[in-house]
Amino acid sequence: MAARVAILGLMIHALLLAAPTANSEPRGFRATLIRREKAINYPRAAQQSYDRLSTLAARVTSTQTPLRSDNEGAYDMEVSIGTPPQNLTAIADTGSDLVWAKCGSCPTCMPKDSPSYYPNKSSTFSKLPCTNRLCVALEEQGQATCGARGTECDYKYSYGLSGDDYTQGYLGNETFTLGGDAVQGIGFGCTNMSNGNYGTGSGLVGLGRGPLSLVSQMGVGAFSYCLIPDPSMVSPLLFGSLANLTGSGVQSTRFLQSGTFYNVNLRSITIGNARTPGTGPNGIVFDSGTTLTYLSEPAYTLARIAIVSQTSLPRVADTDGFGPCYQVTGNNTSGTVPTMVLHFDGANMNLPVANYFVEVESGVVCWVVQRSPSLSIIGNIMQANYHIKYDLDKKALSFQPANCSSILDTVAGV
Repeated sequence: MAARVAILGLMIHALLLAAPTANSEPRGFRATLIRREKAINYPRAAQQSYDRLSTLAARVTSTQTPLRSDNEGAYDMEVSIGTPPQNLTAIADTGSDLVWAKCGSCPTCMPKDSPSYYPNKSSTFSKLPCTNRLCVALEEQGQATCGARGTECDYKYSYGLSGDDYTQGYLGNETFTLGGDAVQGIGFGCTNMSNGNYGTGSGLVGLGRGPLSLVSQMGVGAFSYCLIPDPSMVSPLLFGSLANLTGSGVQSTRFLQSGTFYNVNLRSITIGNARTPGTGPNGIVFDSGTTLTYLSEPAYTLARIAIVSQTSLPRVADTDGFGPCYQVTGNNTSGTVPTMVLHFDGANMNLPVANYFVEVESGVVCWVVQRSPSLSIIGNIMQANYHIKYDLDKKALSFQPANCSSILDTVAGV
């Protein structure tokens, strides 16, 4: 009898290990990101990035305004929901918290031609009641109400200042599959109505620091990614123990404050032989959902002056709001534009030229840093080809230059 009890105990233990929950001990998970656009439309990217910047600035004084997504040049996350898994893609967004997907036929959802998740085809779906902590968090933000005698938590989650972009539905509980590993107990929005530009995916995966985000619910303590600009390749998105940065060149800086966003202190910028000031007490936000980089004043103007004075290329007129711009042959800027180094508290990011000068039209390259009237953002172009770790437990951001495709090869064998 004792032997049978022991064997039963071992079987239960093995099952628990095979099907982790969102609240189990930290372990490693992997997913992939895809850059949706084959080629970035830079004028459109500038407008969408600016809209997102405006919303982020408003959230400094109001926690009730999630960011509007910047879809031009954004990255989608590959994720599966339910049992059996239903494969979807959704915008990966470090600037917001809610995880949501289109549910059912959803005739009033945007975009109309992307696949939906069907809760009636999953054996593990359940609705979250109003007493659930995620519903309470949304209620505190004024974005959820309770119906069906408290058994259903209905939400309307608005993006942007106008509220015209939104997702609306009810909170559910499901199993999410990342890279072949199933994670039970993820709370998400089952959307039956939405408006706005969410690209070609089926929803949005919030990766912010709040309780609603995927990384917070999984309880893994940290995540990392390494963005590959080539849209024909996938980029690694790693959670928990797989998010570790190893080898030489790893540098770290602490987050400035709590909340959804990942702010760090940008002390100064070195451009060629000139040292220009940083962005002040509000710091700068690392944001996967913004394409371009923004600097507040006087950091922007002084950095621009340093770029102009040290660039040895034929100057051309600014293009679609980008500048300074220069004529090149074959997009070769080697040795003709100054280096650019970002100096954080305890860390220095030596940027590849391709992270701050891009070809906006044939034969014309421009400095793609923009002026901000308020907050500063490091967008995903400037983050490319860096392995960047967001450590929620240690409240620190780490990074190192990396061959992002080699990271995928390494974790594939884990």
